[in-house]
Amino acid sequence: MGWTKPRLLAQRRMWFSDFLDHDGPACYEIGTGGPLGGQIQWHYIGETCNERRRMSDYGQCGSHLSKTIDWHVRQGWTIYYRAVACPTKEAAKQMQDNLLRRYTYDWNQRLP
Repeated sequence: MGWTKPRLLAQRRMWFSDFLDHDGPACYEIGTGGPLGGQIQWHYIGETCNERRRMSDYGQCGSHLSKTIDWHVRQGWTIYYRAVACPTKEAAKQMQDNLLRRYTYDWNQRLP
């Protein structure tokens, strides 16, 4: 299974967490782009046991990325996410860790 199409998460101080459809484990990326979704740059990768709940946390308050997300929204960026549904949380974490080894996500702290 591949990545979902980019989904809107935050724009102009509005949070969008109503369009979440997966209620299970996932690996996800959060990025910034223009209001129409063009030129999205992926800044953060994470994993969760429940995509819907995790994205809702980001959509309601920004979670642990709230200062970073708020700053980008104030600068006029639109926040997007995309995800891959995984069979287990462990599979989602393994995907996250593999991608962290291959790519630099500037909002992540590197693994030891």
